[in-house]
Amino acid sequence: MKMNKWTTGLTAAGVVSLASVAQAGDANETVMTAVSSTTLSGYVSTTAIWNPGTGNAAGVPNVPLRGGSAAAQDGFNVDIVSLSVSKALDESEWAAGYNAQLWIGDTATSPNAVLGNGAVGIKNANVDLRVPVGNGIDIKMGIFDSIIGYEGSDYNTNPNYTRSFGWGLEPTTHEGVLLSYNVNEMISVSAGVANANIPTLGGLALPSESQKSYMGAVALTAPDSMGFLSGAVLYAGVVDGLVAAANLADTTSIYVGATIPTPVEGLAAGISWDYRLENGPSAGLSNGNSGAWASALAGYVSYDVTEKIAAHYRIDWAKGTDGSFTVAQGSEDKVLSNTLTVDYKAWENVISRLELRWDHSLDGTSPFGVTDRNDITVAANVIYQF
Repeated sequence: MKMNKWTTGLTAAGVVSLASVAQAGDANETVMTAVSSTTLSGYVSTTAIWNPGTGNAAGVPNVPLRGGSAAAQDGFNVDIVSLSVSKALDESEWAAGYNAQLWIGDTATSPNAVLGNGAVGIKNANVDLRVPVGNGIDIKMGIFDSIIGYEGSDYNTNPNYTRSFGWGLEPTTHEGVLLSYNVNEMISVSAGVANANIPTLGGLALPSESQKSYMGAVALTAPDSMGFLSGAVLYAGVVDGLVAAANLADTTSIYVGATIPTPVEGLAAGISWDYRLENGPSAGLSNGNSGAWASALAGYVSYDVTEKIAAHYRIDWAKGTDGSFTVAQGSEDKVLSNTLTVDYKAWENVISRLELRWDHSLDGTSPFGVTDRNDITVAANVIYQF
């Protein structure tokens, strides 16, 4: 225990006791040890969006999967201010860590965050532990991101600004416990149980305390011996359980995706497939009809044009029960989307990108307006990361 000259003087004068100084010193050392490896990070995402035509006219709020609030599609958005404090698991056998992420902004609400009211929401709040069994079992307990999906909820982790149709079919947040295990360098698995696919903090007022959501996933990583395919990942996962909606429905979400390096320098590709089935009435797909389903297939290509310029293209096809993706108009939804995003790295720690997206109805209906089968979106997205 070290004491400065002022503490030494006060102790000698009897103003403070040596025991109290020792206790305070031990407490401070414990606190400093706990926070020494804690990191503070986050980002601010702002966007200007132009959606020409009648896609956001009154009564037609169906332009899908744009960032920000539905009321600000033709205007400016503060998408999210994200603040995170975390401590990652180290390599020790009994490692411990945590992650707490707060979202502030237009999209800080369910299903993206828990306790969200359109202004502030809890995106992540979990404790991470490792148990030295085999290669080590990692345990995550609390609020955490969904284990399925090619794209994430955070704006700074995706190649494009807007989301794919498949992302709209997936649960985004869980409140429960997740176990992960690396079988070897090629195979990793995870499994968990949660209150619901899209939770509210503290769980749902469920018919039975035993009704939960269950999840599992497996990832296969190509070894170095596979040449240019080294590092390619094939991932599959499923989540089944109740969804927090106006009516509770047992919902099954299935995902298969892959990221694939190529022999062309700077070129990478990916593919994802999502399927969702609602086994009962809900306020999710198809305006609450029982037995609603939807499927989406997306392809991704990214290319580093120069050291500062990268281009990301996504083609996205989906179909589902009437009302899954657009206004219910009496026929099965079939939609196609093409998205091109150009990212220019002009400033340090800044993502600055311009995106053009075209959505097209393939089922003969006009879901984007009175007579509109097409919708065009232009978005300028600027993100500062720290």
